[in-house]
Amino acid sequence: MDILFVALLSAVLVFKSAETKCDDQPLICWHTDSPFPLTPPVESCYGEGLCKCTNETADCSSSFGNLTFVPNLNRSYQYLNLSNNNLTNISHRHFFANASKDVRVIDLYNNGLTFIAEGVFKGLEKLGSLLLGGSNLLGYKDIPSLLVIPSLRNLSMSCLKLGDVPEDTFLGVTHSQLRYLDLSWNCIGSLNMSVFKPLRKLKTISLWRNEIYELATAHMPSWETLDLPTNRLYDFPRTCADYNTSLFPNLKALSLDQNMIHGIDDPVCLPKVKVLSVSYNHFLYFRTNTFRTDRFPNLQIFQIMQMENKIYGVSPFFINNSAVAQITFVLNNIDFSMDYAHPDMFGGCTGVTFLNLRGNTFQYVTDDKFHRLLKPMERSLNILSLSGTQLTHISPNMFSRLKHITELYLYENSLFSIPDGVFDNIGPMWKLILDDNMIETISETTFGVELRSRLKDVNLGGNPYHCSCEILWFQQWMRSNPTIFRDFHTRGYRCANVRNVTVPDFVLNPQACILGSNAASLTIAISCVLLFFLILFIVYFRFRWHARLCLYEVCRSRRRRSRTRRFKYDVFVSYAEEDVNWVLDELLPVLEGELGLRLCIHQRDFLPGKQIVDNIADCVTDSERVVLVFSPHFARSQWCQFELKYCQSFVMERDDVMVLVALQETQSRDMTGAMLAVLQTTTYIEWEDGQDARQSFWARLRLALDE
Repeated sequence: MDILFVALLSAVLVFKSAETKCDDQPLICWHTDSPFPLTPPVESCYGEGLCKCTNETADCSSSFGNLTFVPNLNRSYQYLNLSNNNLTNISHRHFFANASKDVRVIDLYNNGLTFIAEGVFKGLEKLGSLLLGGSNLLGYKDIPSLLVIPSLRNLSMSCLKLGDVPEDTFLGVTHSQLRYLDLSWNCIGSLNMSVFKPLRKLKTISLWRNEIYELATAHMPSWETLDLPTNRLYDFPRTCADYNTSLFPNLKALSLDQNMIHGIDDPVCLPKVKVLSVSYNHFLYFRTNTFRTDRFPNLQIFQIMQMENKIYGVSPFFINNSAVAQITFVLNNIDFSMDYAHPDMFGGCTGVTFLNLRGNTFQYVTDDKFHRLLKPMERSLNILSLSGTQLTHISPNMFSRLKHITELYLYENSLFSIPDGVFDNIGPMWKLILDDNMIETISETTFGVELRSRLKDVNLGGNPYHCSCEILWFQQWMRSNPTIFRDFHTRGYRCANVRNVTVPDFVLNPQACILGSNAASLTIAISCVLLFFLILFIVYFRFRWHARLCLYEVCRSRRRRSRTRRFKYDVFVSYAEEDVNWVLDELLPVLEGELGLRLCIHQRDFLPGKQIVDNIADCVTDSERVVLVFSPHFARSQWCQFELKYCQSFVMERDDVMVLVALQETQSRDMTGAMLAVLQTTTYIEWEDGQDARQSFWARLRLALDE
């Protein structure tokens, strides 16, 4: 009965106003519909629809003034719903005389109650749960008279605008059998837990959605569940007494969602906590050992959802708890490819069977980092959710190490395709959810035969399927196994390219697919041949000067010069036509006029009527040194590039010295590969304006030519 009461109360709280504040405005505590499950057959059992009944429930709610008493229904029931009526005053002790003696739950929410007579519930010997919320004239003064009900186990006084709990509220009720107390949706700001000490058998207390900013804990050995979501706590509650003994030795579930907690400091003494939720708080960093085993030795279910601020770091081993079986780490907007998300964050979590990472980012996570993230739980993980993580592709090896997955959730991503066989080696997997992606087709090789035989629950709906010949196999699989395919979002398996047609209903002549396949093969073959010749032409055009040089060297017979022979020229100068003025006005006067060297420059020394290629070859052969004048014009000149290649070849054969002059700055993107290669292996002399710069240039050039 306790479990059922909590479930019913949760249904009530879902409908409460999110804007409830401690002011003078009336509170709307729940929806006018009944929260109780009315199982068929449902029949009107009093008046014209004032009450609806089943075998277990009498629902007389939402009459809004038309029902001011408990009607005699002449039947037995366990749940009596009188919420949203006008029962403002229960002053007569026989008020519930007409109620069934078997009633176990009475709901009096939203009745504007101002007074409840003492002893009014005395005749209801089985009454175990009482809901009194939504009446701001009730208060702590009414609690003692309620707690004397011998059978009462669950009491809800939520949504009553109750302030701080007075110290004497529960004094004198030490014999109360109360197990569950709900004080949620009130206005408690400062709370000393010692006020609840008289309730010796209390196991669960809900303080959800108050304004608690100051919390003094106390020794509560009977408590098993503590709910403190949606308050204003800045610090994790104190859980240790002197000598690090626990204030909550039997606490099993702790919820601190939607507070302002930013960290957890030592010491922590929660030896039996199995469920911990710290979602919607203000953690900026999750540091190493925050939830380690000695703090939470029995922690099994761990929830961290949607921090209220950006998370700047997740350290290695931040949980480090081998007892944890379920981790919900969702909607935190963590980009797992970034350095602040350490690949060993789940280190020490060797017993995890359920991992939900929905609402984070895995788009650029490499296989190596993914494998390292999940390595601690490879042997235990059964259920994995990567839904809504912006995945655009799955690599063939992404799930190769997860041998024990039974359920895999990848919905609401941007996957365009599924690699063949990517799920085949995931041992016992029977459930695969891939709806709401961008998948266009499913082929026979996408899922192996063995995997298809294991799958019992598959959702591939909500994808933009391209209905053509390629979709026919998938269509046949769906038709032959209709029970395993589901679509959670009711959008079905629709053809994106054919309006108002689903994949199962798509019709296409199989003969047309066979003909189309042959034509496609021929087209592919012809395209490959054309592509080959196109690539061959591009390569030849790109390296045509290299080929011309090689052909010339092979066809032209010549003798190698010896190191002792006399050369016709001292220096061969290779330069672009646009740089001739610098050669004639600067270089030639110094090298020939001052140093007495004999230069070979093509305007003056190439023989007329002779092939340019032969002129270049003969002049390079007859020159002792080579000077290359690099500039943007040099990079664009085909003949300069030919001379460069030819000079490189002769320098390598003769071990000659090639001197490189940088006349003008040339961007690397504008240089040819040969120029870049020379610059990376040869020290060059840079020409600059200015008297000192020129003196340095001529001195370095003279030194280079004298070697």
